[in-house]
Formats: sequence, C-alpha cells, structure tokens
Amino acid sequence: MEKNPATTEHPHPASAFPLTHWTIIFEAGSADSRQAQAALAKLCELYRQPIVNWFGRHANRQEAEDLAHSFIAYLLDKQVLARLRERKGRFRFFLVTVMRRFLYAEWDKAAAQRRGGNAAIVPLAGNEAAQPAGTDGDPQFDSDLAAEIHARVMSKLEPPGDFVPYLFGKDPSPGWDEVAATLNTTSAALRKRVSRLRRAHWEGFRDQVAELVSPGDKADETRYLYELLFRNLA
Repeated sequence: MEKNPATTEHPHPASAFPLTHWTIIFEAGSADSRQAQAALAKLCELYRQPIVNWFGRHANRQEAEDLAHSFIAYLLDKQVLARLRERKGRFRFFLVTVMRRFLYAEWDKAAAQRRGGNAAIVPLAGNEAAQPAGTDGDPQFDSDLAAEIHARVMSKLEPPGDFVPYLFGKDPSPGWDEVAATLNTTSAALRKRVSRLRRAHWEGFRDQVAELVSPGDKADETRYLYELLFRNLA
C-alpha cells in the first residue's frame, strides 16, 4: 500500500517507526508547518463522514453537513493547529471532545443572535485547547469510523460482488459446494479465495488504523474497531 508522504517523513530518522498523521501534528505542529497541516487535512478527510453523522445525531439533521463543514474548516485553521500541539490522546477522543464544545458554542451563538446579540463565540479558547481530550469516546462515532475505514478498504480490494456476502459471515448455510456451483467454481477454490480476501481486508484495515494512532495504540485500536465493524456487519 502506497503511503502518503506526510506519514513517512520523520524529523527523527533514528526512530524505528514512521510517524502517524496524529503524531505529525504533535511533533511538527507549529502554525506554519505544512507537514502538520497536511496530516490534519488527511485525518479530516477520513473522519468527514463520521463527523457529519455525529452532528446529524446531536443537532438538526438538516444542518449536519453545514456544521461538519464549519467544524472541519475550524480544525484546519492554522491558529487552531498551533494550539493543539500539546494535546495528548487518541484522535477520535479528541474529535468527540472538540465537536461537543463546538456544538455548544454554536448553540450559544444562535441563542445570542436570537436575543439580538452579535458577539462572536470562539469554540475553543486557548485555555480549552490546553485541556486533555476526553477518554470516554462515543461508541457510535467509533462505529462510523470503522465503517468508513471498511468502505475505503473494500474500494481498494474491489472483490467480486458475488463473494462479498461470504467475506465476513460464517460459512453459508446452503454449504460451500452449493454456493461454489452457483458461482461456477469449486468449493476449494471458493474457500481459498474468500480466505485470501479476508486476509487482505484485515491487512488493509490494520494499515489504515496504523496511520491514525501511535505505534503503541495500533494493536488495541485495530482490534477494537474491527470488532465494532463485525458487530455491525453481523
């Protein structure tokens, strides 16, 4: 899998691990860092649909796209990026924390406008940016992220449509012989192809997650998100 250049350039060549997008934001996260800005843009691209879904669940569904657009634009602002340098934790925890604050600020701003006030409310003041992100997360947001990663992996694998129903479930109830016959192949060939596709999917999913988290979190995050995916596909 071809890596984004932002994930492989490392300010510390002696390191045994390539930088993740999130780590780049910490280690190269000055306001004028093109590398950190590109990393954040990449993260926002992956998280866009989960962000839209989150706002759709917590605000007016018709406004979800606009809120998500404003929120991502806010994150990509260089001054905001500079304030995030010292933040620790997993990016999905950070996003949920900041989305909540952003939405509360939007509600406050709307209420002020209804009262006739025109004061602009900044969603994340400097002192808020220094606070650690929450660690409770949001299970539905995590599920949406797992689904988005899954969709990206599947778009790269491009498995034949006839094989897709057998990739993530148990052996088909009619039996492999009957299914193989309908697909004009043998049972052994069908099992082998499904096994290869499952392995390729797992590796692709794992590689996508590895770009989002620090090396120490990769195994736990991959296992957690993969379990969420299978729970939703069941």
